[in-house]
Amino acid sequence: MTVTFPLTEERDAEALLKHLMLHKLSFPGNCAVSLKAQVAQVSSPHTTALGAARTAW
Repeated sequence: MTVTFPLTEERDAEALLKHLMLHKLSFPGNCAVSLKAQVAQVSSPHTTALGAARTAW
């Protein structure tokens, strides 16, 4: 499953990685993160954790 996370000045890539860790998703452990200009695409087979992380973001 791949989910898009919007990035802002307050919610940058570093904040996203910390947020993913709260949902037991770690890069490069069990998810892949692709950074674009203002979004990050996160892929993981752990769909429940990824969905919860996106909802809470």
